[in-house]
Amino acid sequence: MISVRSLCSIALVLVASGAAGCKEDPPPPQPEPASSAAANKGKANLRTPVSPIAKVDPQSMKEYRVDACYFGTLSLRQARDAYLASLGKDEPSEKKIPSFGIEDQAKPGDPKSLLPAKPPTPTTGAAAPKTTALPPGAAAPKAATAAAPAPGGSAAAGAKGAPGKPDERRPINIGARAPYERNARACTVALSLKEPAMPDVDAALSEYAPFASELAKNIATAANYYQREEYKKDSFAKGKELHAKLLADFEKLDAHSDKLGLAVSAWHASHLPDLSKADEGQKAAITALEDARALMVMLASKNVDPAAVKTALQKLETSAAALKAHGSTNQTDPWSKIMVPAFDNFLRDMKAAEPKLTDKGISSPSLFLPVVTGFVSLIEGKHRALSRSLMAKAQAEKAQTAGTAQPVAPAAPAPEKE
Repeated sequence: MISVRSLCSIALVLVASGAAGCKEDPPPPQPEPASSAAANKGKANLRTPVSPIAKVDPQSMKEYRVDACYFGTLSLRQARDAYLASLGKDEPSEKKIPSFGIEDQAKPGDPKSLLPAKPPTPTTGAAAPKTTALPPGAAAPKAATAAAPAPGGSAAAGAKGAPGKPDERRPINIGARAPYERNARACTVALSLKEPAMPDVDAALSEYAPFASELAKNIATAANYYQREEYKKDSFAKGKELHAKLLADFEKLDAHSDKLGLAVSAWHASHLPDLSKADEGQKAAITALEDARALMVMLASKNVDPAAVKTALQKLETSAAALKAHGSTNQTDPWSKIMVPAFDNFLRDMKAAEPKLTDKGISSPSLFLPVVTGFVSLIEGKHRALSRSLMAKAQAEKAQTAGTAQPVAPAAPAPEKE
């Protein structure tokens, strides 16, 4: 039998264990704020800080695209004049390879050239190195068994072509595509902008944009076709097909371009730039740009007055010099910083083309193309300068707002009187 003392001991043990089980478990340790901050220290903030974004008003944006379209596609006229001058009344053939005037702008390898640099002509032999008299009994040095590769050639080139000759496959001339297709794309972009409505301009664009895009594509295709000498493979079959398309569109080019040009000029005449709130840099830049625009309108007309063009050129030189003078004393001004180099280049190309100026315009297609691309650079420079100026103003306003929103420190309490 279990004694009473044993039963009492068992009861005491059960009571003690039950009391221990009824106690609440301590909560898990919480990380201290300092340790959490230390863990996140050094990690990149995935949220992009909000910065001011330049918002160009719809009218300025559409005018920029329309100007780039019309003046940029004057390069199509340059391509037409160069092409027809290279062929005369004949079709493309071995005796007459068409030219679009691009390859006449500069020599291959020149930094301004649109053509790829030509590899150096491989030399057939090299001058024997000078030798000195050897002492009696001395052995002559062994001749090198491996000949050095010819300049401009490589092992890969020798594998593709004849030994010692570089690969004669010509690369695609990217420069031949850029002036025409890039400028035509500006017309497509301008046509997609619905605000603000420009009734006459929009109507002309709806006809001109698809026409210019197709003509630019055919010019680029033909330029690469002849530059890569693909006519040697198909006996000018594709060249004659492109020739027929180009002639048909060249006949329509002036009518389409003139219609858009008249609409663009009329729009600008009735929507002159408002410079009442512009700073000095913007005023000087826009004034010079309008002088350059007047000059380009003269060059694009059917009957060009050389004397009037020279007068307009002198006026542009004066206004461009005023912008440069402003930039010399305001080196952070975006208008002069961006547009002065563009004006320098445009004036340089205009002066180079001036000797070829006739009543039909600039008679040399290879000199007319740099003038066109130079004016497009001015249009694009004006847009960049406007965006940069608006962004700078937005940043200044944001900084000013942040400065005024800071809480003011409370004034120190007055000393208590005894």
